[in-house]
Amino acid sequence: MNRRTFAVSLGALVGGGAAIGTGAFSSVTAERDFDVVVSGDAGAYLGLQSHPGPNGAYADTTPQDTLGVDLTDSNSNIGTAISGGEGVNANALSTFLNVFRITNQGTQAIDVEIDPLVFLETELPQSLLGVAIVPAINNPIRLTPGDDQDFHLIAFSFEADGEPDLRVDEQIEITATEA
Repeated sequence: MNRRTFAVSLGALVGGGAAIGTGAFSSVTAERDFDVVVSGDAGAYLGLQSHPGPNGAYADTTPQDTLGVDLTDSNSNIGTAISGGEGVNANALSTFLNVFRITNQGTQAIDVEIDPLVFLETELPQSLLGVAIVPAINNPIRLTPGDDQDFHLIAFSFEADGEPDLRVDEQIEITATEA
């Protein structure tokens, strides 16, 4: 028997044996642990929490245990961390450094994006209120496991009549995708 005939015969024998009786199984049922829990924003894999510095008091946890930025008189930190302020100044530029932080508490690098980064409310020509969310680096932000990114706020207001009457009451969308 030549080498080619031997190789073909061996292949047929192995292939045929695998098809008719190699100890393979048709099904398996196995019970395994599966444990998932929902966490508040600060403890989730995409950690959203107020900054540990003093301006972190402007980021408040909502009753649903989610992060919210609150520069109004309804911020629950008024009287504790905030000494009674009720909003930004009219006809002024206000800067709030290190208000909230996003932390990658997962297992792989992620790209984090916030949308929108700027809010604008107007009653022209009388009033203008703008608020910008400013990451320390460009949007989107790449975070490896354990990394975090701080965010700042810049608010500007123009009130022609001197009477503050504008308010931004919106939501931001924070998206994290595998890098």
